Amino acid sequence: MNDPAIDPIDRLEILAAALPGSHVRQRRIAAPFDAVWQVVADLENATPRYEPGVAQVRVIEQDGEFLRLQVQDTAGREEEMDARLRSGWCLMQSSTIVIAFAARSIGSETLLAHLEHRRVAASSPSPDQSPDHQAAHAKIDAELQTIERLVTDYKS
Repeated sequence: MNDPAIDPIDRLEILAAALPGSHVRQRRIAAPFDAVWQVVADLENATPRYEPGVAQVRVIEQDGEFLRLQVQDTAGREEEMDARLRSGWCLMQSSTIVIAFAARSIGSETLLAHLEHRRVAASSPSPDQSPDHQAAHAKIDAELQTIERLVTDYKS
């Protein structure tokens, strides 16, 4: 799964297939890849702006593309996450959650995909039309829309 020759969006779809109950959404953003990826890669500043449950992210360790993060939620709880961040690919995981972003250029635009998976989810994946499934997709769609707005802020 670490082969950089694999398209990042394809890699994310492979990851989703290996994580039953995960939720993936994609958004085509009318901005160049570098502008979009600048927002996604700015974990400390951008994440609390698009992820409603996150109050703060701190990089507490870094070794190349491998990061250790301290994440504080809006209730004040803290959790450490391991992350791998490189151009077009971001994977963050803890004992309870897996979060991933993948992006690729499509001409002058960018296709951005986002995966969320709770490790403590129910034993069977929820049906596509269930309220939980729809709520998860709505949440991810809102996050992708916010990232798209942040791209404009970062360009300024």
